[in-house]
Amino acid sequence: MAETAPQPRRVVEIERFMGRWYEIVRTPNSRQRNCHGAYQVWARKRDGSFDIDQVCHAGDRNGPARHVDTAAKIVDPATNAKFEASFFGGLIRRQYWVIDRADSYGWMIASTADGKFVALLARTPGLPPAQQAALKTRMRELGFDNALEDVGAAPP
Repeated sequence: MAETAPQPRRVVEIERFMGRWYEIVRTPNSRQRNCHGAYQVWARKRDGSFDIDQVCHAGDRNGPARHVDTAAKIVDPATNAKFEASFFGGLIRRQYWVIDRADSYGWMIASTADGKFVALLARTPGLPPAQQAALKTRMRELGFDNALEDVGAAPP
């Protein structure tokens, strides 16, 4: 992977991003080891920034929920596709980019700005197998040759 992620392909209507996103595919990482049924809940704040509640379950999908509260702000208002997230009260800051998305906002491919961590998220806890395979291919075509692991639930 290059030192940066591919540039975002589309403008994001940030209001359409609010709500729940389920993690379907991700780059394996130590922070999410033993993390199952992961999802995020995006909520807009009055000042234009937003909160992202990141949730996963320890052990298995029915295990205890772990929450990481994240504050985020848009850093590229021309596209709304790049934002900075701060964790643990601002002790850790990282840029994330929405690289691609469905016209319907039913799925998104997001990455850290350095391209080391990529994820496919969807509005449902799973995607049909053919669509998921096509989106994994899309991720690789975009340059994400990271190892990708399927983490989503069974297709709806």
